[in-house]
Amino acid sequence: MRMVVSAAFLAAAALFGAMPAFAAAPPCAKADALGVARTVEIDTTGGPGFGLEHYKAYDFLQPKEVVLTFDDGPQKFSTEGVLAALAAQCTKATFFTIGKMALGYPEIIREVAQAGHTIGTHTWSHQAISKLKTFDEGRDEIERGISAVKRAVGGPVSPFFRYPTLKDTPDSLAHLNKRNIAMFSTDIDSFDFKLQPPEALVKGVMEKLEKKGKGILLMHDIHKNTAKALPLLLTQLKEKGYKVVHLTAKGEVATLPEYDALIEKDAKGLPQIGSERPTASVVRTIGGDAPASETNKMESGRLEPAAALPVALPAAAPVGKAAELTPPPAAAVPVAAVPVAVAPAATAPVAPAASPVAAQAAAPVATVGAPVTTSSISTERPAGSGEPPKDEAVPAAAQPKTMTEKVQAIWEMWFGK
Repeated sequence: MRMVVSAAFLAAAALFGAMPAFAAAPPCAKADALGVARTVEIDTTGGPGFGLEHYKAYDFLQPKEVVLTFDDGPQKFSTEGVLAALAAQCTKATFFTIGKMALGYPEIIREVAQAGHTIGTHTWSHQAISKLKTFDEGRDEIERGISAVKRAVGGPVSPFFRYPTLKDTPDSLAHLNKRNIAMFSTDIDSFDFKLQPPEALVKGVMEKLEKKGKGILLMHDIHKNTAKALPLLLTQLKEKGYKVVHLTAKGEVATLPEYDALIEKDAKGLPQIGSERPTASVVRTIGGDAPASETNKMESGRLEPAAALPVALPAAAPVGKAAELTPPPAAAVPVAAVPVAVAPAATAPVAPAASPVAAQAAAPVATVGAPVTTSSISTERPAGSGEPPKDEAVPAAAQPKTMTEKVQAIWEMWFGK
């Protein structure tokens, strides 16, 4: 087993094609941040174990050094809170990820990878290996978890593994040894799953750390309370003179093809990294109020407006609050170069005297391009309709004078009273 300081390991590996690279983390904007004091590379050949609670062969931490680890994620909000706290202090951690959770939140586990943190695995569904009836079940838990996490990340996953409940078995140890996957126990358990104020959680961790002087810290990124406590914990680590050691692996874990195929049904069409489209480019609001995230992208120019849509003006135009887009009929009147969708839900029909402009004003209208104006409404007949132009359909003496009357006349000409 070999361990060396390697501050540029990931970047160099990506440069020479050893593994795909994620976006580089932005430089630290906080001058007095906790940061990373040391980055170590672990050769996992033969499946070494770390964490003095269970594996005592490799004690590599110096006094006042800590390794931050998080289990059971990813999870919405809590993992994102953990990532924000780590980023604020420009420090790194190791995440032991559950396969099911990674496939459930692929966008979050990819954020973990893109931020430069190390990702290991923690079985497929967090079943305790020591309590399973056969080793075949245990192997399935281990290998499905590895395949699922790598599928969700879409990039390299470290050959690092942590047992659920921290309990191993002879058969599983032999399997991990053969697969060259390192095992991680812990030195200090935060017990962050217990209900307690963030301040109490931090106090308990710091008291244990002060007694031991160093160690691998076990936390869970599925708990919101952990995310709340982490900024205070990192601040106290800095104030007490502790330094963070970031774990990296000499190589990435190799998945087994049969398990890669097995978890595809659980991936549910998850695209490979780089091939997916941003949600805002696939789904957009055309009726009702758009969410702030979508509006901000439109205003910043990051989301291109869609091509012009026809406006459907049915003979009995319905109005109502819960408007939904309906397909335009064959004889729909087009709006020239104006991408607007007007489609209120069915309630009461519009009275003959009501104009399209009035109906539009009374219904929820989503404007995805230029605003609608009465001058933009085309009055031309469809080619080959065989019907007379408007000047013949409406006698000269009865030609309307105001714009509203003109639009009303066009409406009646097309759809009748």
